[in-house]
Amino acid sequence: MRRFLPPLTLFWRFFLGLLLAALLPLLATWYIARGVTSDNAELLAEARLRFEAAQIAARADGWLWLNFESLSEHADTIAMRAMLPELQRPVLIAIANHQPWSQLVFTIGLDGVSLARSDSLAPINYSDRPYYKTAVAGQPLGQIIAISRTTNRPAWIMGVPIKDEQSKVVGVLAKTNGLNELTDLLANTKIGETGRAILLFQDGKLAGMTGAVFDKELRDWSKHPLYLNRESRGGVLHYVDEGHPTVAVLQPVRFGWLVAVQMDESEVLRPVKETDRTMLIVLIVATLMAAALAAIAAPGFSRPLVRLTSIAEDMSRGHFDHEIPGTERRDEIGALSRSIERMTRSLRLAMERLTKNGGG
Repeated sequence: MRRFLPPLTLFWRFFLGLLLAALLPLLATWYIARGVTSDNAELLAEARLRFEAAQIAARADGWLWLNFESLSEHADTIAMRAMLPELQRPVLIAIANHQPWSQLVFTIGLDGVSLARSDSLAPINYSDRPYYKTAVAGQPLGQIIAISRTTNRPAWIMGVPIKDEQSKVVGVLAKTNGLNELTDLLANTKIGETGRAILLFQDGKLAGMTGAVFDKELRDWSKHPLYLNRESRGGVLHYVDEGHPTVAVLQPVRFGWLVAVQMDESEVLRPVKETDRTMLIVLIVATLMAAALAAIAAPGFSRPLVRLTSIAEDMSRGHFDHEIPGTERRDEIGALSRSIERMTRSLRLAMERLTKNGGG
């Protein structure tokens, strides 16, 4: 059968043997270390994302509740129930002054037209606003987010029903809130190199995000994996965002708002790359050491064998006067040398007898 590869010399056999003996345990160690490092890196990243999401969600939840509770309490006062502009306007101005993020506070009558305002603008018809429709229908809260005409930044517009003593809706108390309290929190959140915090409104509109710049319209994230998986409630999500594999944690907030914190998987798995780099260096060093050891040790085995092979070839041609090297060694090569030495003596004696008998 034709051989496609030449036979391996002793050096290469010794080198490959050492290499296998060194690399197999290292490769097994690499595989195990890589798996452990990957699991630990993912758990650590998930824990960090959960912590950041919980912190931001708690702040957002508290701020949203503060505004809702304050507005609901004021809607239940005699001044609001009276639905008289001269009684309502001082209260509206006080609310606006007390909460610096309040851009406008106003009441709306059952006809949808504003009754009293914290500013001096003329009445406006709000009958087509979703938050007005929800509140005037008796629901505890109507809300939307939109780009504020005053600041060109996202604003939360909310409305609560004003009810008389018989719990009949007589109007709506509404307020426009700048989201600076929340967007500044997101902007100042530092999560590694690629991490960012995200705030979504209940309909999927982007209310705020680390590094986001808003223009005239809010971004619609209703098709984004974060919004589509909003029911995961604290679960870990994996998806591709802007071409980058991403890991994220989603945290629900009251009134249907959502907080998410995400990070590129490449940053999450950076310890795995470091492990790969370290183990690759170890493998290269082990390969070089195996080659060096083979280069040093193999001649000690190959030279005596080459010499003994040469002597055996000379013996096959009838030359028995060689001095056999290595007979003093205590290993297998020494045993082979002594065996060849005994065979040489035996063959020499046999040849001498043949010669003597032939001559007689």
